[in-house]
Amino acid sequence: MISYQGKKVSAKVKAKHIVSDEVMKIFDRLKLDPKSIDIDWDLLTVKEQGLVEDQVSLFEDRIHRLLGIKFESITSSTNYKKIIK
Repeated sequence: MISYQGKKVSAKVKAKHIVSDEVMKIFDRLKLDPKSIDIDWDLLTVKEQGLVEDQVSLFEDRIHRLLGIKFESITSSTNYKKIIK
């Protein structure tokens, strides 16, 4: 039986949530410790860092839409609750 977070799911659903989880980790790491993602982070101005963060956020949203991941609620940038179908 294939399951994700204790729920029986199809292989496709498990795969899309695995990808989604990894995308969220990348975005969360960028918010918490940008140098862990980009060693040249300190070479960017504060404004440039903000622009890059905004673009990463847009990519995250696009990837989740592409995967078909829906969120039940978003209480913070690091605490999502996904709907598992």
